[in-house]
Amino acid sequence: MTSFQLFVFDFDGTLVDTQKDIVDSVNRALAELGLETRGRETLFTFIGKGVNHLMTRALEGTGCSDVPRAVDAFMRHYEEHLMDQTDLFPNCRETLDHFSGTPKTILSNKPTRFITRILDALDCRTPFATIIGGDLMAVKKPDPAGLRHIMEQHRVRPEETLMVGDSLVDIETGKRAGVPT
Repeated sequence: MTSFQLFVFDFDGTLVDTQKDIVDSVNRALAELGLETRGRETLFTFIGKGVNHLMTRALEGTGCSDVPRAVDAFMRHYEEHLMDQTDLFPNCRETLDHFSGTPKTILSNKPTRFITRILDALDCRTPFATIIGGDLMAVKKPDPAGLRHIMEQHRVRPEETLMVGDSLVDIETGKRAGVPT
């Protein structure tokens, strides 16, 4: 059906719409720190390079530079609210089913425990042979190490792999690994 032997999916914004819960958790963390909350549209642009990047950007212009404290606050709030508004994108399940004969994996900068909790809550963990979150690799996307690790694990070449994502980070990850996007 396809010439690809492996599909590697990003998670947030590709398979699952998590933006609202992420943004709301950022604003809860900012409020906990006594800071003004930020607009959704602004915060949306900070998503995709991991929680440290997200909270560093969220703190810009606030006078607060305590990123570790902000990250801790975000993680606690997100842990509690990660399924408030999160759902699969339309036709996601059908698309995964369509390619049922080809291994599918997830490579994300999101911590693995959040990915698996969301997939379990949405009853959508089964299609994925491998799930690698940002906490399982020494480096995060766009570094291609995670993508290369997945290809080695599945014994496929870059040209047999398709990186599927929604951001420039995903495209850069694929390109740096020699993988079509």
